[in-house]
Amino acid sequence: MEKFLHGIDTISEWSGKLVMWLVVLLTGMLGYEVVMRYAFNAPTKWAFDLSYMIGGSYFLLGQAYALKMRRHVRIDIFYAFFPPRIQALLEIFFFLVFFFPLWGILLFKLIPYVQLSWMIQERSMQGYWMPILYPFKTVMPVGVVLILLQGIAEFLRALTAFKRGVAP
Repeated sequence: MEKFLHGIDTISEWSGKLVMWLVVLLTGMLGYEVVMRYAFNAPTKWAFDLSYMIGGSYFLLGQAYALKMRRHVRIDIFYAFFPPRIQALLEIFFFLVFFFPLWGILLFKLIPYVQLSWMIQERSMQGYWMPILYPFKTVMPVGVVLILLQGIAEFLRALTAFKRGVAP
């Protein structure tokens, strides 16, 4: 079991550390756009489309790492006062009631959405550059699979914590 959990953690860490470089890319790209737009009055065709694609990819692919590092928003004002076993039980409950159904349904709905995008070789209609969208849309289910995997690991840890009577 520990090997399985460590494997999921490694995937989440690897994806999180790889994806963090997208912020550097996005910052450089937008910096270039600002200089071109305001200093040379020559805005780029591609900045708008690439900024939402890179920003969205950063968000989608980084969420599993955020879950692993326990960085998701949580209301700890009451949680911290509960004994460890109740904390673990709350984790289990919220994973079963909210986390897995939400992400599972999202993944189920995303697969045909992405398949259609690949079939029609979808392009963006937002700007006049019209870049292809299907690679970006593929990032969506990949990100959901990553967070589901990390969610499974965190759920199993909560189960173990509940059995042992320790905080998750």
